[in-house]
Amino acid sequence: RSLWFNTGSLCNITCQNCYMESSPKNDSLAYLSARDVKKFLDEAHSKNLPLEEMGFTGGEPFMNKALIAMLQMSLSRGYKVLVLTNAMKPMHHRFQELLELRQLYGEKLAIRVSIDHYSRSKHEAIRGTNTWKPMLRGLQWLSKNDFNLAIAGRTCWNESEPKARSGYAAL
Repeated sequence: RSLWFNTGSLCNITCQNCYMESSPKNDSLAYLSARDVKKFLDEAHSKNLPLEEMGFTGGEPFMNKALIAMLQMSLSRGYKVLVLTNAMKPMHHRFQELLELRQLYGEKLAIRVSIDHYSRSKHEAIRGTNTWKPMLRGLQWLSKNDFNLAIAGRTCWNESEPKARSGYAAL
């Protein structure tokens, strides 16, 4: 029911635990193009596949200059769209375009922000120094503008699930 697109391996930060070693220098996975996405969407349509949602991940998806076109293409075909992001500066540069998509497609566009901990010190222990404030800025902007928003948190700090959930809820 879901089709996932990896938009590329470049990321604006280097996390200690990144499963695909994304970083500002790792461009080993070529950027996905809007033309590539169109081919997959056309194929899904021609085969009458029961797809409901398109997911976009990376690296940092917002570093791919074609991302907004890929989101528009998917949304305009009636699919729900989920973008996994760190909500930092690459996304900040797309605020206006995201607002336009939000106005056109509402809840069909969902943004899931990856946060490594609900405290700045533990989050930055994995994401790097000075990653907390830009992430919070993006998170607050998404919330203020009523985006379909979720947080993907981690439980790598030997905390109980209830403690982690209450920490993220307080954040």
